[in-house]
Amino acid sequence: MEHIYSLAWILLIWLLCLLSVFLHELGHALGYRISTGKAKWKVIAGSGPRMFGTSRYIFCLIPVGGYFIPDEEEGTKKAKMITLAGGPCVSLIQAILYGILRFCIPEFVQSGSGLYEVLLSVSAFLLYFNFFQFLFTVIPIRYRIICKGHESDGLQIIHVLKNKV
Repeated sequence: MEHIYSLAWILLIWLLCLLSVFLHELGHALGYRISTGKAKWKVIAGSGPRMFGTSRYIFCLIPVGGYFIPDEEEGTKKAKMITLAGGPCVSLIQAILYGILRFCIPEFVQSGSGLYEVLLSVSAFLLYFNFFQFLFTVIPIRYRIICKGHESDGLQIIHVLKNKV
C-alpha cells in the first residue's frame, strides 16, 4: 500500500510541475495577446516525447522547459518585451500565491492531520519550483541541458533592448 502512496505522490508532483510550466507559457500567450491583439499561437508545455495535445496546446513527458510559438512575430519592441516578460511574471505570481497558501494553511487545516502535511509539502514544493522557474527564465543565459541551445526569456529581452532582434 505504501508504494501506491509513493506513486500517487510522484504523479501529483509531476502533474503540478507540468501545470506550472503550462501556466508560464500561457503567460507568454497572455502578453502576446495584450500587446498585439492577436490570438493565433501554440503552447508546448514540457520537453521530450509528446504525450497528448491539440492544435494549440501540446503536453510533453518531461515537466521542465516549454515553448510559446506565435503564428506571427510580434511587431514592435514593446510587444516583444511584453510577450517575453509574460512567462516569468506568471511564474513569480505563482510562487507568491503558493507562498501565501503555505502560510495560510495552518489557519484552515488542523495541524497534525494528513491533509495538513500534504498541503504544506505540496505548497512548499510548488513555491520553490515556480520561484526557480522564474529565476531560470529571467536570468540571461543560453540553456545547455534542457531546451539545449535556446535562450532564456531574460537573454531574449536583452537582445530586444539592444535591437538584436
